[in-house]
Amino acid sequence: MFSKKKQKADNSSLKKVTSTPSIISEDVRMTGTLISQGEVQLDGRIDGDIKAAHLVIGSTGIVEGVVEAESVIVKGKIIGTLNAGEVRIQDSAHVHGDVFHDTLSIDAGAIIEGSLKQRFEKEDVDLISDKLKPASEAKALLEEDSSSLSFVNKQATDKA
Repeated sequence: MFSKKKQKADNSSLKKVTSTPSIISEDVRMTGTLISQGEVQLDGRIDGDIKAAHLVIGSTGIVEGVVEAESVIVKGKIIGTLNAGEVRIQDSAHVHGDVFHDTLSIDAGAIIEGSLKQRFEKEDVDLISDKLKPASEAKALLEEDSSSLSFVNKQATDKA
């Protein structure tokens, strides 16, 4: 009826929780790396890196380290690199470091000391080789009227 099976604690993978954000209050100071797959509201101070899905740095929040997230709202202070898809820097914010972003909004009054660099996603490249006509068709076009097709390489069509 009752079993005393031991369950292994697996700390290597985090479960995604979407209900409530993790809140680090104003009186908390942490040293180390913070990783979250959900939303984090930071009103305290973190000396270290943050990696989260969504991060809100409140007006009293301070991060000294690298911040990586899908979206970030900055009202407080970041000393270090910020790398996020969507970045909103509000009027009370101080950012001292480089900002890498896909989309960026900066309110009047925000202080930024560093460079702003838009990230570029890899573009899908279509292969045109499937759309090219065979050399025999190009050769036929040359034979019909070679004067109007000066852009076609005649040597390449002769080899076919």
